[in-house]
Amino acid sequence: MPQFQDCRDDIADLLTAGQVDAAAQRALLAIDAETPKSATMTSAFHFVGLAVRYATQGDNTAARAALDHALDIASGTSDQDDLRPQLYRHVAASLEVAGQPASAARCLETGIEYGADGPAVWQALGRARLKSDDPYGALEALGHSQRLKPSAEVVSDRILAELAVDPSPETARQSISRLESSRPDQVSVRWDFALARAHEVSGNIDAARAAYQRVLEHVDEDLGPKELEHVKGFIST
Repeated sequence: MPQFQDCRDDIADLLTAGQVDAAAQRALLAIDAETPKSATMTSAFHFVGLAVRYATQGDNTAARAALDHALDIASGTSDQDDLRPQLYRHVAASLEVAGQPASAARCLETGIEYGADGPAVWQALGRARLKSDDPYGALEALGHSQRLKPSAEVVSDRILAELAVDPSPETARQSISRLESSRPDQVSVRWDFALARAHEVSGNIDAARAAYQRVLEHVDEDLGPKELEHVKGFIST
């Protein structure tokens, strides 16, 4: 629909300009004008609300994706009959950014019950469980993610979960070797955090301090509140 493409262009410009309220209003007006069914409209409005939260948190990419999904629903071009899995994933992502990993994990679990699947879903669940002090549950979810699609991206979270379950020097030394073999090309807070934790458990305090310092230099929403507290506590001692 041409008018929806115009709407998407307007939204992109407004978000770039930092006009979050105006971008949300533009989407809401388009949805209201084009969506006859109340249930569909409600689903679309939920995604607009999530987009606003993402934008106010500074994540314009996620905001654009949520607004695009809202417009897809309103225009009837969404390829999903049941929108609940996608909606729960968006809500979970927003909760994790807000520092509520336990709530994010419960939200993802509900989304999986409604049919959400794929390695990214299970990795998100594993990370949320890990941040909420459930390393056994994290290992289960992360293992499932790895079975669906082997990826180096999940290695850091799996190692953090393994160290939480078995914080022994031997496990830590093996973890360091695995991390070094999966070193990312770009800065990764999760990778540095896992490496720091492994060095800490192995007893190499200097290496742990250096890695934790890198974490603080690039810290972002990838760390949970307790994880960040641990980093700051280690650096301050």
